[in-house]
Amino acid sequence: MNTSKFRMPLLMFVSVLCMQQVTFAEDAVRHYSIKQSAPSVGTNITKEIVKTGTIPLNKPYADLSTEQKNALRAEFDHMPDTDEPPFPVKGLFAIYKAIANAHETLELQYMGAFNANVSVDSEGKPTAVNVIDSPDEGITAAASFILMNIKYKPAVCSGQPCAMQMPIHAELVGPTDGFGVKPTSANSMIKRE
Repeated sequence: MNTSKFRMPLLMFVSVLCMQQVTFAEDAVRHYSIKQSAPSVGTNITKEIVKTGTIPLNKPYADLSTEQKNALRAEFDHMPDTDEPPFPVKGLFAIYKAIANAHETLELQYMGAFNANVSVDSEGKPTAVNVIDSPDEGITAAASFILMNIKYKPAVCSGQPCAMQMPIHAELVGPTDGFGVKPTSANSMIKRE
């Protein structure tokens, strides 16, 4: 059998397939989240409980890529390329971990959006938190506490440190059993009588 007539079309097909995979990888946007501290009863898999967005949680502002910095600046109306928003000095992890901890403490029973703005002065000190959406008062309290007790890199306006609000967005979700039913959390006590 003469396989040479099949070799060239096959190589072209593989080349096109490889180029498509590279394109898909470049177009993919990574989303970050916080998972349960312990898996739900009946599984060894920890699931996402707080979805945060496209900014890495463990990086300070200086370590973010240009695309990530642009995504942050897009939250602000008409922010010039030379200006910078305020940002937690050690990154976003502490904020979202506090929200996740409160969510777990409340046994993952409150789902929905958490949106807030923290006012940060020109020295990087938080001065106020305005919670816009929250599924529960306990989550509001935990998030507000951490937002008011961490250090921020101040915003930069025209080359100078300035006061500005920083938006925080999270989606509180809970693990389900695949049928839309939330299982008992690992922190719940089960009693037999």
